[in-house]
Amino acid sequence: MAKITGRCVSILIIFILLSFQAGAENSAGKLRDGKVHIFFDQADSAYARQAAAIIHRSCEEMTVDLQIDSCESLYVYIAPSRRDFRNVLRGRLPHWTGAFATPANSSMTIRSPRWDKDNDFKATIIHELFHLLIHHKMKNTAIPRWMDEGLAIFYSGEQRWITSGALSKALATNSVIPLAQIDRVLKFHRAKAELAYQESYSAIQYLLATYDIDAVRIILDGLAAGQQLDSCFMNATGSPFNAFEKEWLNSAKKHYKWFWLADLDNYLWILIIVLFILVGLLVRLRNRKKMQEWQLEAEAEKDTDTGTETDSGADTDMKTETDSNVEQNTDTKEETDSEAEKNTELQ
Repeated sequence: MAKITGRCVSILIIFILLSFQAGAENSAGKLRDGKVHIFFDQADSAYARQAAAIIHRSCEEMTVDLQIDSCESLYVYIAPSRRDFRNVLRGRLPHWTGAFATPANSSMTIRSPRWDKDNDFKATIIHELFHLLIHHKMKNTAIPRWMDEGLAIFYSGEQRWITSGALSKALATNSVIPLAQIDRVLKFHRAKAELAYQESYSAIQYLLATYDIDAVRIILDGLAAGQQLDSCFMNATGSPFNAFEKEWLNSAKKHYKWFWLADLDNYLWILIIVLFILVGLLVRLRNRKKMQEWQLEAEAEKDTDTGTETDSGADTDMKTETDSNVEQNTDTKEETDSEAEKNTELQ
């Protein structure tokens, strides 16, 4: 997946060797199978033998395709734990690194399948092996990173990079990374790196499908001879590199632009869950509002009843008082009439 070059190489290899030697003496193991040297923990002995067999089989295919004389001595280090692998990285490579090759020392460092369940052990070995073999062919000549990674994925068959979900979304949103910028892939965050690897494989797949393995050989041989990239592509495809990149993009748009729709099932389930939550919240808010309305109505009815009782009591008092006044007036009239009768009798 990654390739280390530069001044840190010697220090890194020494650190790896010391890491294995510093482990428990009874647990450290070494397997030599021809030119393949594998360092491992005894718990990974079966994986060490498996790795040697994978390298021998894959070397034969790639040396024929790439016209390499023979495999040189190779060194494989199987990290026995996540902690050991992280100690080896020490910030030299991004955290998403699953394995790496060090061409200057013909070595690769991979994770033990005992603790790494995410990566394909066989595919990872073949991927890193390609980096070592292509460096052996090219000597000190660098090749475009997209070609290096794309061919490594082609031979390893790593499904996570062959699937084109990220590329499809980038095509649909016009956010494809120019192939030349993939040289900086180790500076990318995980999502952007995933897109870079998918683009690399897609471009190589188009190159092979359209111009065959001979085009790859012509480009690699031309670069090794010191030719410019445009000149190599002219000899291999009849077009300069920029024209080839446009060809590939047009082909990718036809095949992958709407590929991301295949992920709609996942998005649909997420949408259903979100809608279910929203509906539940809306129902809850509506019920709460309804309860508040009912409380207000109940309070209003209670106030009305209280007012009616008060008015009824007042009317009763007033009627009683009126009746009393009427009685008083009647008594007064009777008294007046009685006095009038007396006066008449006296007269």
